Amino acid sequence: MELQVIRHDQVPLGKPLPCNIYDRDGNLLLKAGEVVNSSRQLDELRDNGLFIPKRDKTAPPPPVIKESPFALLDPMPAQVERLYGRMSVDPDFAGRVGAISKNIQKACELDREACVSWIFLASDMRYVIGHPIHTAILCELVATQLEWPAEERLVLLNAALTMNIAQLLIQEKLHRQTQRLDPPQRAQVNEHCAQAVEMLQKYQVTDALWLNAVLQHHERLDGSGYPGAVGVEAISREARLIAVADVYAALVTEHAHRRAFAANAALKEIYLLRGKQLDSQMSETLIKVVGVFPPGSYVRLENGEIAVVTRSGPAPTAPIVYSFVNPRGQAINVYSKRECTHPQFAIKEVLTKAKVDVVLNNKAALWGYK
Repeated sequence: MELQVIRHDQVPLGKPLPCNIYDRDGNLLLKAGEVVNSSRQLDELRDNGLFIPKRDKTAPPPPVIKESPFALLDPMPAQVERLYGRMSVDPDFAGRVGAISKNIQKACELDREACVSWIFLASDMRYVIGHPIHTAILCELVATQLEWPAEERLVLLNAALTMNIAQLLIQEKLHRQTQRLDPPQRAQVNEHCAQAVEMLQKYQVTDALWLNAVLQHHERLDGSGYPGAVGVEAISREARLIAVADVYAALVTEHAHRRAFAANAALKEIYLLRGKQLDSQMSETLIKVVGVFPPGSYVRLENGEIAVVTRSGPAPTAPIVYSFVNPRGQAINVYSKRECTHPQFAIKEVLTKAKVDVVLNNKAALWGYK
């Protein structure tokens, strides 16, 4: 195999390598698909030179700059914080909600799997901020799969982002509370849907679909929900979809009173509730869109490594994953792409974030973004 030398700065950082890289003696240094996270890692390798096969006419090209869904999603928690903080004095509250919803739509259009990963990997935000964003992302993905028109999806997202505005203070407290709700807290929770509608009307929201979705998002098909305990016939499709997304997003999130469900366990809960409390079609569509091993979820492989799922693979049980923790629990400097169809790298179990001590760096790069 003939080799040609490449410069240190021609190796793309934070992105999967487009080809194998060798030293001058032909020894393999890095496999195609591995991710180099820092120039320091390259410094440790380049003493013997960096080479690629000569049949590759050019050195690895610099990363292609493409519009990133993470660039739209990462600033969103701060935007929602400002939205909630100023809603009582904002003359264009509805317009600002709509602008955030449009950014969610755009991010999901750019890369559905990257948006699913953001639900699992984004951190450093309060529950009352992250939960409505997660719910809105799931609503957009499911409604798109169900071929709802963009304008109707926009109303759906507006409702998801504002469904809990009447309980922001108590919801954050309950998220951190280990004991059961006391009667006054239960009464506050039961009243928040109707109170949110009153607040939205005060803030000049007049869209009936938006208001009704917020009012009904805790209603259940069997009549066990609130505030009206109405049955399936009376619940709007927007409220039914928000209910499915709301439940799943809550299940995969850590709370003080219970641990987060692993991604596959949360899907099982949705499956068991379908047709009873939750809409069957929407539940099954969410299961299809998210998948048993959703992007952004952590998995332990048969060889003991911990990997992150990035995209769907050749089979539902064999997604594309990158290992970042070795079997001894130590961080892997160069993330390694693993083929889950190989018995050694088959998925052994799905892990929650609480069970992974190593921090995953350069998350966006694993999906091909800067």
